[in-house]
Amino acid sequence: MDSAFLGSYLFLGISFVLSIFCAIGGLWFVRRNVSRELLMNHHDVAAAMLSIIGTLYAVVLGLVVVGSLTKFEQARGVVGREAASLRDVFTLSSGLPKPVARQIHQLCIDYSMTVLGEEWLLMEAGEHSAKADKILEALISAVVTFKPSSSGESNIQSSLFNEANDLDDSRCFRTMLASPAFDPIVWSVLITGGIVLVIFTYFFGVENFRMQILMTSLVTVVLALNMVLVAMFAYPFSGDVHVKPIPFQTDLTFFEQVQAQETTAP
Repeated sequence: MDSAFLGSYLFLGISFVLSIFCAIGGLWFVRRNVSRELLMNHHDVAAAMLSIIGTLYAVVLGLVVVGSLTKFEQARGVVGREAASLRDVFTLSSGLPKPVARQIHQLCIDYSMTVLGEEWLLMEAGEHSAKADKILEALISAVVTFKPSSSGESNIQSSLFNEANDLDDSRCFRTMLASPAFDPIVWSVLITGGIVLVIFTYFFGVENFRMQILMTSLVTVVLALNMVLVAMFAYPFSGDVHVKPIPFQTDLTFFEQVQAQETTAP
């Protein structure tokens, strides 16, 4: 299933409606075909088994939810670090001879524009831009091949090495985080476990059927909420809740301002 749809509010709404509808439908079927007295005779066993299964499922679901939220925060942080390293490369290169500085400045601008205009859309499908790869390679090459003529330029180049290396590492980490967080087997376990838990609520013969419908619905809503939470945050670069490229937009604005000043300077 498309990760953008998994992370959309439409998916959240559909998941809620379908899960509650199916849960209530299953409860109605059981109460229609199984006597309340028979269900009450198995309350003790059902309660004990529900407690065990519920605890085991809660541990698994909790770990998956935490993993999804952690991945989202990592994606947000790595985008900020990548943009900061790119800005440092741009700023530090101003201390180099003008031809080299302008070359690096233009590469920084091209990289920002490619990330914003092309790669951010590709990351929704877990892919990255080959054009951005080439621009970053050219940027690193410009730093590596520069021949300093003074100790000051040598110090600047050393700092540029570090920032360019951080930029490359951050980009690799960002593109890795764009890939799906969990294999289909994890989703199978989560969905199957949730269905089993809802089914276990059918083994209780509550005298007030409407009250049992309400309790089953609430259990279903909690399970659906957690699964939707996993779906929305496990794909940090797609869906309605996603990491935004604001740091790169800020960088690009700054880069263009500096470049405009360089163009008008004598």
